[in-house]
Amino acid sequence: MRSRVAAAVLLLALSLPLTGCSSDGSDPAARGAAGAPPAGRLAAPSHLRFTAKTLDGATFDGAALAGKPVLFWFYGSACAECPAQAFETAARADRYVGRVHVVAVAEPGTGNGLQGFAAPAGAGRLPHLSDTGHALRDRFHAEGVNTYLLLDEDGEVLYKGAGAEGDKLDGELAAVASGV
Repeated sequence: MRSRVAAAVLLLALSLPLTGCSSDGSDPAARGAAGAPPAGRLAAPSHLRFTAKTLDGATFDGAALAGKPVLFWFYGSACAECPAQAFETAARADRYVGRVHVVAVAEPGTGNGLQGFAAPAGAGRLPHLSDTGHALRDRFHAEGVNTYLLLDEDGEVLYKGAGAEGDKLDGELAAVASGV
């Protein structure tokens, strides 16, 4: 009897690695053929293949922005105009919800110090990314703080400018949103 129990335990132990569980949580069926995204999710263009940390430390996957135009707002704690721009950026995010992604990108060194003024900008709807080492600023060729960059769904730059040029930006946003 003992040998049957021992054999059953041994057989069970040896069969566990064959059950299809994986330590990384990946499921080949969910990835689709050749690592393609699951059905219903768009493949991210190269400009959106990045990950970053939010100001509160969560991981943000740029691929989640695929399929729509994206407005990036680059800001910093030393920027005198940025607190006012936070509210204008939140208003833009509200105005174009569902048609344009709006993402705020904090300059390195802002840490959690901008959480207070970042909070009014979208009250949680607007992701605020921490741009460690200027990785995103360099990736998108942004010229510094209080800079907006509007990309169409293919990654083409439609607008690049300062927050002071709000009317021009709003015109570009209206045009791109009407085509979505």
